[in-house]
Amino acid sequence: MGIKSIRIKNILSFDDVYIDSFEDFNLIIGRNNSGKSNLLKVFKYFYEKLDEQRSIPLTLNSNYTPSGIITITYDTTRIKKIVTSTNNNSRFHKHIYNTLFKEPNKNKFTALFAPERKKQNSEYSLTLTISNDDSISWSTKDKKLLSLIKIIFPFFYIDTRRMDLYNWEDIWRIISSINSFNFQKISEDEILKFLDENISSRDGDYKKYITRITDVIDTKPYTYKEKVINYIKIALKGHVFTNSGEDILHQSDGTNSHKYIETIIKLLISLSRTEFITPTIYIDEPEIGLHPKLGEQFITTIHTTYNRYKKSVPEKESGKYSTPYPCLIFSTHAPNILKQTIKLFSTDQQILHFSKKNKYSTKISKLNSQYSDLRFINMFSDNEARLFFSEYILFVEGSTEMEVFQNSSLARIYPDLGRIDIYASDDVMLRNINPTYSQAAIPFLIVKDIDKVIKLDYKNEILSLDGDVSLVNKLIRKGSLSFYNPFLIKKIDSAKEIIRADKSKKEMSVDGLFFKTFRIENFVRNFNKLLKSFNLNYMTTTIEGALINEHSLKYFYRWICHIVFNQLDVNNENPKKMFAGLMRTYNLKDGAISILNSAFVLSTHLSILDPEEQKLVFKVKKRALFLIKKSIKGDFKNNKEITTLFRLLFGGKTATLISLEMNLKKSCQRIDPSITATIKKYKSNELKFLLPYTTKTSGWVTSFLDFTIAKLEQENADKIAENLRFLFPEIISIIEQASSSIDIGEFH
Repeated sequence: MGIKSIRIKNILSFDDVYIDSFEDFNLIIGRNNSGKSNLLKVFKYFYEKLDEQRSIPLTLNSNYTPSGIITITYDTTRIKKIVTSTNNNSRFHKHIYNTLFKEPNKNKFTALFAPERKKQNSEYSLTLTISNDDSISWSTKDKKLLSLIKIIFPFFYIDTRRMDLYNWEDIWRIISSINSFNFQKISEDEILKFLDENISSRDGDYKKYITRITDVIDTKPYTYKEKVINYIKIALKGHVFTNSGEDILHQSDGTNSHKYIETIIKLLISLSRTEFITPTIYIDEPEIGLHPKLGEQFITTIHTTYNRYKKSVPEKESGKYSTPYPCLIFSTHAPNILKQTIKLFSTDQQILHFSKKNKYSTKISKLNSQYSDLRFINMFSDNEARLFFSEYILFVEGSTEMEVFQNSSLARIYPDLGRIDIYASDDVMLRNINPTYSQAAIPFLIVKDIDKVIKLDYKNEILSLDGDVSLVNKLIRKGSLSFYNPFLIKKIDSAKEIIRADKSKKEMSVDGLFFKTFRIENFVRNFNKLLKSFNLNYMTTTIEGALINEHSLKYFYRWICHIVFNQLDVNNENPKKMFAGLMRTYNLKDGAISILNSAFVLSTHLSILDPEEQKLVFKVKKRALFLIKKSIKGDFKNNKEITTLFRLLFGGKTATLISLEMNLKKSCQRIDPSITATIKKYKSNELKFLLPYTTKTSGWVTSFLDFTIAKLEQENADKIAENLRFLFPEIISIIEQASSSIDIGEFH
């Protein structure tokens, strides 16, 4: 570890932020304009001033405070151990000791363990103060110390948007910075003498040749670093960079960018293994220009290089070192890079989430990105990784919910849906990926069916509470609900009612479709109010129940009519002959449903018929719909029961939380057999044509929503949001809750 921590006060978008530690691999994520690039600007400015360069001043976050500060703390434990060892008496080591650790600077480093301990951790903090007149000052006046920090803990950066993809000369600068060879011992005369002795045909020829050149040309002397680069180059077989053996001028931008960054990181890791120099490199958006799979391969290659030198046992290993690794900092918008980092680097990585709401200051959250659940790691994909970049996450249970909240017609009415990531998760994924676990400053909502909480003993009609009901008790225990607070009386009553419901008898109607007195919708409403702070929302029954309810029943009928008139096509190449035969078998007045089932099939387009055939088709469909509606009203007492019929047909549940599939189990056989027999009859007769639409992934949800929204727009476009709220209160409530959270940046 080189840089241990950084604190930034009142600079750029930072009010007062503190990153208390850096891992070997650090990933910075966040939405655009959240302050990620500002961290790079801070590091760059700090090191430019260490190098006494002229640079553009950093603006203050608030002009009410006359200055801002940058404090970087370095881990000097290893370098201290090296320079205080009896085996290291070089001039440079003594210089480091005298500059950094001797008595005048003793107060600058902190011994974290008692002096008698063999292993002492030490650190050095360096502060740069920036005044509002653009002047700066350091926390130390010792210029040798400032120069030393720059040498021991160098900082490099790559801004992929501004890098020259065809000029890799910066690699030589980096190579020359990661070595502790003492090239000053080599004199020019010694080099001249060596070359003269080894390449001249006559003694002194080479020396005379160089003298003639220097007599004619005038050159600026090499800097020490330039000398280092030349000494290194002379030992190599060449100095012109290639990519896979080909000239970099002939490679694509993406390929060059990938290879350039990969080369630098490999060099930093390998060259620093036997050095006391610990570099830091900040790479802004390494994914630019890369195919997603190449981005993954890039992280995999870094990890392979990283592991090649990593010690795995305390004993000595050939080619393995306990030397601290360079500090790698990547700022990225790429889910695939985040995914590979979490999967491969395990405990050697951290993810820093940058967020900024409206015009407020940048907030930095250290995410919980280290997972022990191997099931989650194995299933963790780009789909999960993208949630770390979300503005708002809506966790749902399945494909039907996904279909509802990703509906394009709804998104037109509620544009904020376009800012929401919808994710269907199981318990394993939800437990590990939700922002409560990861500690990401991302607002979210978890939508579940109430049967995750309510468990029913149908034989004895006993209701038990499970799952998230424990959160109600948690609220009470924490004192969030005080039974003595008059302002929370409603919440107290709700909490009492919920807790009282556990292990209580809830009588059902004779047919098993409804509770006699228990109002499940009131229970769910109160439960949701209590658990709002936990980002939980429960459906009264299921998503099918939220779509098909007494308010939307009228439009559901109309949608069925739309299906009949616009999606049922004649199932014969000779319609006239077919209808003639059917008319001889069935009477149109009473047999229209049978004709409909025999002559029509669901289709994406309707056949072209002559006027006479069209007229007959219209008559059959119209009469069949009349008979279907008449039959439904005759078989079911009221709209409540009719709604239940359609819910069950389309995979939903009764108010007592029983589906047709559940009712087949002995423990759940509570629906009256006459009801199930009637539903079976409808599936084989009156509503047979709808059967292809009754599966989860049939597309009925999209079709019904699109149809309903189109009708509402025709009827009264100005009141469409209000009317949707009336027809689908549970669904629209979730959308509006998410929208308000996005607007105010709400995060619990």
